[in-house]
Amino acid sequence: MPPMPSQSALSSVRGFAVARPSRFRARTGAQWFCLVVGVLLALRGTQQLIAGAHFGTPGEGWRASQQLVTALLLLLGQRTERGARLVLIPFAIFYAVLAIVGDINGHEALGLLPVDARDKFIHPIYAVLALLLLAAGWRQHRKRDRG
Repeated sequence: MPPMPSQSALSSVRGFAVARPSRFRARTGAQWFCLVVGVLLALRGTQQLIAGAHFGTPGEGWRASQQLVTALLLLLGQRTERGARLVLIPFAIFYAVLAIVGDINGHEALGLLPVDARDKFIHPIYAVLALLLLAAGWRQHRKRDRG
């Protein structure tokens, strides 16, 4: 008959099992945004490169590369509350500029990134959501500092 585990061993196993879900519940909106959008951008960029994206100017290869770099930054930032807030600042600025320039030009942004109808819809959404999450996080952070 195998030896029975000690009570402390069982409690540490139970504590580990309980600690994991609370880590996900403690995530902020900014962290969730970084995680979800980071995964989406990584999938989209990878799919474009696998499909044979070219690096002509402007080309799908440049967009795929930009999406993969952005995804990497978001996924690195999502690990902590502060990291997510710090990553969302340049993310929001970049996508706001991309939305404005892409809308003005109509078919490309910054001379490298092609812009299509989906981009004209999703870029402003990314920028506005990131800015809203930054504002909400800033207000919560200020409340915690006061009280």
